[in-house]
Order: sequence, then structure tokens, then C-alpha cells
Amino acid sequence: MKYSLDFGGKILAAEKIENKIELDGLSAEFKILSRSSDSIVLILENKIYKVDLISSNEDGKTQKISINGKVAEYGLKSDLDLILEKLGGSASNLKSAQKIKAPMPGLIVKVLVSIGESVEKGQNLLNFEAMKMENQIKAPGPGIIKNILVKPGDKIEKGQVLIEIE
Repeated sequence: MKYSLDFGGKILAAEKIENKIELDGLSAEFKILSRSSDSIVLILENKIYKVDLISSNEDGKTQKISINGKVAEYGLKSDLDLILEKLGGSASNLKSAQKIKAPMPGLIVKVLVSIGESVEKGQNLLNFEAMKMENQIKAPGPGIIKNILVKPGDKIEKGQVLIEIE
């Protein structure tokens, strides 16, 4: 998957492919030596790096890390985040809504919930295809599915209400 990293206003294109990382067109192999929930030790270009997670916002898109004792903060955007931004939406728009709306035009592939079902924050509600990629829409918070306004095979438009949660 491709990402966009924002290090204090400097935007870098990044992609992890197996044991290689590409950063702004430069490719390097890495090997993970050890890993825990908030720390990783790796070898990159014959140098050992210890990366510790200091803090992370709720969705994990902004993190503060320490690399061999040097602190850095960065923002992370996935392919979907970048597509949504280009189309005038954002993944954060989904968080405050009780009416779950389509972030972009597409085609409903699968509805994963049913009316009356209790859902938790982050639970997958449905899959849709847009721009030849399958995407998921997740619950913005806990609630109960009040209404499902789409079914598999439906074409959807940006901003269309897909699911209502109470």
C-alpha cells in the first residue's frame, strides 16, 4: 500500500513492498530484528535503528516517534485518504455522522450489517468499489443500525446516505 508522510510540511511518498521500503523513489531493504506493541528494531542499509512510539492520535494518522533517541512527528495518509481529499471529502467526515454517507462515487460490493444490529466503533459496515479499489466504510462510533439504504450492486454517489446509526 502507498502512503504519504508529512514530516513538518515536507511531504514524502512511501510504499512498503515485502522487505523493501520506497521513500520518494529511493528503495532500500530492511530486516526487522525485534518488535513489540510500541517499539521496533530494524536494520536498514546496514544500520540498526530503534524506533519507539511516543504518542499517537486516536486514528493513528499522526504519530510522534523516537528514532535512535531523535524525536520526530509525522502525519500519515493512505491511498484512500488521498483519494478522499482529492474528491473534497475526508475519512474524518465519517466520524461525526450518524448518517453514514458515501465518501465518493462507487458500487456497493457487500453490506456487512443488518437493521437492529449493534455495532462498535471501527466495525466494518460495508464494502464498496471505487476507482478499481475495494474500500470499507466503518462505524464512526458505537450504535445500532437504524436503516440500510443500499444493497450489493447499487451504484452510489458521493454524499449519498448509505446507513443510518442511532
